Amino acid sequence: MNQNLENIFKLESEEKYNEAYSQYKDLLNSDSIDFEFWKYYYFFLWSMIEDTDGFFTIFNNEVLRSELKKELEFGLKNFENVSEFNFIAGYTITIFPYEFGNYEELEKFGKQLLSKASKLEPNNALFKMVFLGSFENPNNKQKEEYNGLKLRVKKEILEKHGGNGLLNEYYNQVFVRK
Repeated sequence: MNQNLENIFKLESEEKYNEAYSQYKDLLNSDSIDFEFWKYYYFFLWSMIEDTDGFFTIFNNEVLRSELKKELEFGLKNFENVSEFNFIAGYTITIFPYEFGNYEELEKFGKQLLSKASKLEPNNALFKMVFLGSFENPNNKQKEEYNGLKLRVKKEILEKHGGNGLLNEYYNQVFVRK
């Protein structure tokens, strides 16, 4: 893992979000096209809107929403064929579509991104499970497949996302069921 990201993850874990934001911006300004940096920053912005409880004071939520939308557009232009981009963007949009604009339109778009992630990486259990979980009225086969993926996802999350940072912590809280 990049040492700069590790420093940011430490700040995030200490709830020093203003400092983390400044370091993200410095990092992105030095290598703005790097997907690894981008995904953690994008998720950071999304988290700041939803979970900060006043610890992030650089911007209000209006400015954060604008920044988040700008980063989404950047991601769509630069990472459209990266499965993990489609997953993260699709997931964040389907969870809180109103943060991005037109609720109904964006909820459909988020599901399209989840579908694309699943198609780009068909063996990724997390992508498939979340895509199946986005169905409003899944059939029995889809429910079975979803339930069958849970254990596999737990193992993959613990292996791939066991590190620090808001994104990894979120994955472990939401997708690793005990």
